[in-house]
Amino acid sequence: MNPRRIRHALLVTIFLLGSWLIAAPPKVIDVFSGKVVGVTDGDTITVLVNNQSVKVRLEGIDAPESGQSFGSKSKLALSALVFAKQVTVKKTGEDKYGRTLGVVSVGNVDANAKMIQDGWAWHYKEYNDEDRLAKLELEARAAKRGLWAETNALAPWSYRARKALPQTRQAVAPTTAKVPRTPPPTPQVPRTPPTTPQVKPAETTATYWLNTSSGVRHNARCQYFKNTKNGRPCGPNDGKACGICGG
Repeated sequence: MNPRRIRHALLVTIFLLGSWLIAAPPKVIDVFSGKVVGVTDGDTITVLVNNQSVKVRLEGIDAPESGQSFGSKSKLALSALVFAKQVTVKKTGEDKYGRTLGVVSVGNVDANAKMIQDGWAWHYKEYNDEDRLAKLELEARAAKRGLWAETNALAPWSYRARKALPQTRQAVAPTTAKVPRTPPPTPQVPRTPPTTPQVKPAETTATYWLNTSSGVRHNARCQYFKNTKNGRPCGPNDGKACGICGG
């Protein structure tokens, strides 16, 4: 056989084998049974196992969030299917929140597939690539079952991304603190020292009078006070005292 044809055949075989392995159902790592005691939404339940509550996230599906259109109806659909019933969980792993990932069965009914088939959940292709789930979603879309009755149904992962976007922007956006503006300094106007009022010297009131001709000193009560031909104001010690007023 032509070597090129052999090589081509090998490549095709490897490709088909790889595709089959990728599309194969997730590996089951554990199996347990219990009673469903709670339904959080259309893809998460609580199972009571040996008196312990186990949170189970249904493998391969993603249901509308509670704030979305059909969120309540999706939850009611899953509740009608599994609540208060005995279920079997084929564990395939754990998600980042520590919840058990698994395929939930009620008798012979695969609850994961049933939720997609009835149009109450998306096939969660980012984490699961099973062909059977992909085909069930296409059938539900074509028949407009459940949430597919809405023309532009928003996938829950897109809804979560939109909801988280404002918080992310707020966390990343730099915080600009408003710094109070300091008013410009007020120019210092030189202060003019207060003007000391000029006090006119009080006129000296003479209380003694000196007769410069006789050298006799008279006080203000004397008849000769300022009443001599020659004289001037004087102090109490100038000249000699008047014999009449005592100077």
